[in-house]
Amino acid sequence: MCYMLSKQGYLSDRDGHWHPHLMFFFSSTDPAAWGADLPDSPIIAFNDTWEHLTTFLIPVRQWSDGTADR
Repeated sequence: MCYMLSKQGYLSDRDGHWHPHLMFFFSSTDPAAWGADLPDSPIIAFNDTWEHLTTFLIPVRQWSDGTADR
């Protein structure tokens, strides 16, 4: 598990900052079995076939300083 809640987080020059979120890492699994990427699901997932890893991202509503994500 990893939490990315700091406003200092930076993805890239193109993307800048993203929402505060939690990340969970599992051995390759079907994201839909966990409810990811389904209609109205807040869970985003991607599979890394090279690393045999599925990563789940769950956005949260507040940054680590307690302010709301906008």
